[in-house]
Amino acid sequence: MILRFSLVVLCCGALLAVAPAEADLQLPYKAEGLSKEQAAAYLLERFAFGARPGEVEKVAKMGLEKWLAQQLAGNLPDAELDKRLEAFPALKMTQFEMSEVYVSNGPIRRILQKEGAVDPTKMSRKEMNQKISAYRKKHGLRAYNALYNQELKGQKVLRAVYSENQLTEVLTDFWFNHFNVTTRDGGARGRTLSYERDAIRPNVLGKFRTILGATAKHPAMLHYLDNADSRMAPPRNQPRRKQEVASGEMGMDGGMDGGMMGAPAKAQPPPKNRRKYGLNENYARELMELHTLGVDGGYTQQDVTEVARVLTGWAAMPYKNARKNLEKQIAKGSNNLVREGEFVFRKSWHDQKAKVVLGEKFSARGGIEEGERVLDMLSEHPSTARFISTKLARRFINDNPPEALVKRMARTFSETDGDIAAVMATLAQSREFWTEAKKRSKMKSPLELVVSSLRALEADVKNSQPMMSWFDRMGEPLYGYVPPTGFPDYAESWANSGTLIARMNFGIHLATGKIRGIELKQLSRDSAGLTTDEALAVYGKLLLPAQDTSAIASEVKETIPDDAKRKEVQVISMLLGSPEFQYR
Repeated sequence: MILRFSLVVLCCGALLAVAPAEADLQLPYKAEGLSKEQAAAYLLERFAFGARPGEVEKVAKMGLEKWLAQQLAGNLPDAELDKRLEAFPALKMTQFEMSEVYVSNGPIRRILQKEGAVDPTKMSRKEMNQKISAYRKKHGLRAYNALYNQELKGQKVLRAVYSENQLTEVLTDFWFNHFNVTTRDGGARGRTLSYERDAIRPNVLGKFRTILGATAKHPAMLHYLDNADSRMAPPRNQPRRKQEVASGEMGMDGGMDGGMMGAPAKAQPPPKNRRKYGLNENYARELMELHTLGVDGGYTQQDVTEVARVLTGWAAMPYKNARKNLEKQIAKGSNNLVREGEFVFRKSWHDQKAKVVLGEKFSARGGIEEGERVLDMLSEHPSTARFISTKLARRFINDNPPEALVKRMARTFSETDGDIAAVMATLAQSREFWTEAKKRSKMKSPLELVVSSLRALEADVKNSQPMMSWFDRMGEPLYGYVPPTGFPDYAESWANSGTLIARMNFGIHLATGKIRGIELKQLSRDSAGLTTDEALAVYGKLLLPAQDTSAIASEVKETIPDDAKRKEVQVISMLLGSPEFQYR
């Protein structure tokens, strides 16, 4: 089907694509023999993290096109979620404020030693910890690991469970995985929360060029793939400029990378060896291979090197004294520095010689505009349209998406200047998408499994931390995937003997109330309990809405003895472990 989408004419004469309106959408679910309720349930499985109680009926009544249009706009009020997110103060802090507030014990201990307040040789560990705790309380400091272990992971789960803008959350997970960074990297760890909040989530339904640029300039990505330290080497025997040393331009970055925010995952060489010049190709390579063109996108190793040269000087604002020195130079109008928030372009680090990228020439003596030009080129390249469309189709349709649909999505991508909402609308309006409705061919990731369970059973998540170990056991440690590829999006990624057992055990523990901090509002508290048939009727509708549950019902009746107590708990456990629920 041909996508129609609205255009807004700006005062400057440019055109800006906006989310498709309800009238612009035509969803061909009837042609696939689906009722409105079946189509609504399927849409909630794919474009949301599953249905909440009564939501299938609600979406069917309001109209699938209207619901989808709202999701593509992504601006529904989120009062309940906002209230729950109040528990995470870092969400309202700037990146630099986080670096000042979330502090590990080591730097505090060194401060106390310097002040003469503690002596490790004469104090017990308990006394030392008491001194550190008192210092934290006095200065309003929080534990460093709370930033990423509690707040970062906790807010992700709560957003997925409670947000009204479900497609935004599904796509936030998709795009974070696409532009992956990991908290297991010291340079990215303390910056990951702001990375997702500022670079990913606001841009998941906008232009691809926007989200590409936001991730390229965010300190989490700059440190994770080492571009923050990539610079052009000076001629041999050329002395370092004193100004560079004083301003921290040699990589003396404190704070999150070895100062107040704790030691990074990578071992740090002695300070005398840290000030090294050198071109680093890590980000340039992943920019083309993983973020835009794809591995077969038509670039060469020489292109990787040339893009790395283009991006020399694309760095991040440092912390502590180096930051103060840099800010002074910027305030004085230094021609060497261009700052955008926590991103900084250092002209003295930039390779100003001529370059050739994908056959296009870059004249000598260029600056930050070279990097912007490369991002433009990559965003507009046909290989990028195809690569991104393939990944979206794989996520929302099946592990081997139809070639014809990928081509139509890629065409929409190119014709709308990479408008993600328009590409998603093309996908949603395709016959190929709705053909999958009765197949349930996509195995849920651990995140999808957990969140869909919590949504279906109307969970009150009072504390999300006890769930985090379950993500680890099921093979998806949140924000913990080290390679830049992100978690694989194939069924075999989640289907091995160890993780399958963990998935079954999760359902059992959730149903029996053994996961602390989680209360299931839809779990019957009637001491008399429900019969097997009653439990199947209630929980089959909640967990498998608008589905034929006859097969799983027969299995449940054969498995649960007539004299079993709390049959509803056993029914929930079996439904959560069934293929009908494990797949979407």
